[in-house]
Amino acid sequence: MIGRAPSAPSGPFDWLAALYGLTAPELENTGARIVEIDYLDEGTIERAAAAWGDKPLDILINLGGLSPDPKSWQEQSAEMMVEKFRVIAVGPLLTIKHFLPKLEKACKARVVNVSSAFGSIPVSNSFGTCMAYRVTKAALNQGAEGRKVTMVCIEPGFLSTRLTGWDGEDDMDTCIAGMMKLFKGLTPKDHGAFLIWDGTKIPFQNRPGATDRLFCKAFPA
Repeated sequence: MIGRAPSAPSGPFDWLAALYGLTAPELENTGARIVEIDYLDEGTIERAAAAWGDKPLDILINLGGLSPDPKSWQEQSAEMMVEKFRVIAVGPLLTIKHFLPKLEKACKARVVNVSSAFGSIPVSNSFGTCMAYRVTKAALNQGAEGRKVTMVCIEPGFLSTRLTGWDGEDDMDTCIAGMMKLFKGLTPKDHGAFLIWDGTKIPFQNRPGATDRLFCKAFPA
């Protein structure tokens, strides 16, 4: 399933080429089935769930892709906060809502919400940056509720992508391999966990003195 951010190119799936250098046919050639979802339009999520049918769904990976920028307090706005909240938090939770019946039919159902270490609420926020992004990622982290479904949040690493302005410190292949291993190994005991791509647990609220070390490891400012 493919989601679209509000700032993405307007043509169908054009953003795939812009973000990943991939086209829809190239993805389909891997065996993928593409169903388009717009996190800002619940109707598209409901239609995607209907298109999936009654088949079990083993894993749902939610990624509301918006940049952490701007950093400074002075550049934050109500409009920005609402947009980030709808794309990063509301859209994924609505997607879980509509796909939950399919997930609950699977033997080992998992939901992975791609979050950020910035979603951990520190006792002291010494960086003081990207507040709209931080608030919405913290909201996303509260959505790990399920019955027969294991739900976790993950920090994917500080990677060089369009969303980070091609700035990054972690190795893409290493992080992807780590996440794939993590996804496959999830069990009900992991339900509600907040994890870095390598399996390290992130506290939802950091103790004093640990905040900067954690953020520097996962997502430097």
